[in-house]
Amino acid sequence: MEVRFSGLLLRFTGYERTVTVKANTVGKALESLRQQFPQLGPVLWDGTGKLQRVHRLILNGEVISSNDRRALRDTDRLEFLTAVAGG
Repeated sequence: MEVRFSGLLLRFTGYERTVTVKANTVGKALESLRQQFPQLGPVLWDGTGKLQRVHRLILNGEVISSNDRRALRDTDRLEFLTAVAGG
């Protein structure tokens, strides 16, 4: 399946906008990302392991919870959307 990153998250993926992971659930996809990009851990997840509130997880255009347990297909697309504040 495909995982897309944008904005400031790109610097934690070596500026790779699109990454392919092999996973059959959302949880396994997230774990694969943690292993592939350990530097993303503190940026995406809080101390309790929950996705930080400034990030949204989007599966095929639908905002989902990071503890979503639905099955994934190779054709699915997972995206991270990060809120940006400015003045």
